[in-house]
Amino acid sequence: MKKIIYSILVFAAIGILINACSNNQKPAIEAKSADSSAVQTIKDPNSPKPMALMMRQMAANADSMKAKLLRGESLDSLSFPFIRFYLVEPTDKNVLEPQFFKNADIYKAAHKAVFDHPKEQKKYYNLMINACISCHENYCSGPLRRIRKMPITE
Repeated sequence: MKKIIYSILVFAAIGILINACSNNQKPAIEAKSADSSAVQTIKDPNSPKPMALMMRQMAANADSMKAKLLRGESLDSLSFPFIRFYLVEPTDKNVLEPQFFKNADIYKAAHKAVFDHPKEQKKYYNLMINACISCHENYCSGPLRRIRKMPITE
């Protein structure tokens, strides 16, 4: 009798494992607010939207720009082209309001100014990063901690 019960338990466990392993859907992660009545879904960080991917490339470019400037090298616009991030799908469509596009224009001008002032690129690089900070204080504050480390402080 014990062998039969043991066999049933083993087969049930195998069935559960097979079902769990074959389920390819990722569950949504939910977080309750302080009042426990509202539940908000946290987006999966492994499937970012195009704007998030472009922002990551912009951050990588800024890191490279900073490294070159700290080595005393000049930056050129061919190595660091402007990325038109504001034309693609964002993680949250609610950010696509007039002020977002004004901020994008401010960033675009700041990016251009870095290359328009070859003798003052550190200064204009920092102004470009400040444009990022200013925008991210209102939209998608998540990367602010990283962005605030980007200015050249020497």
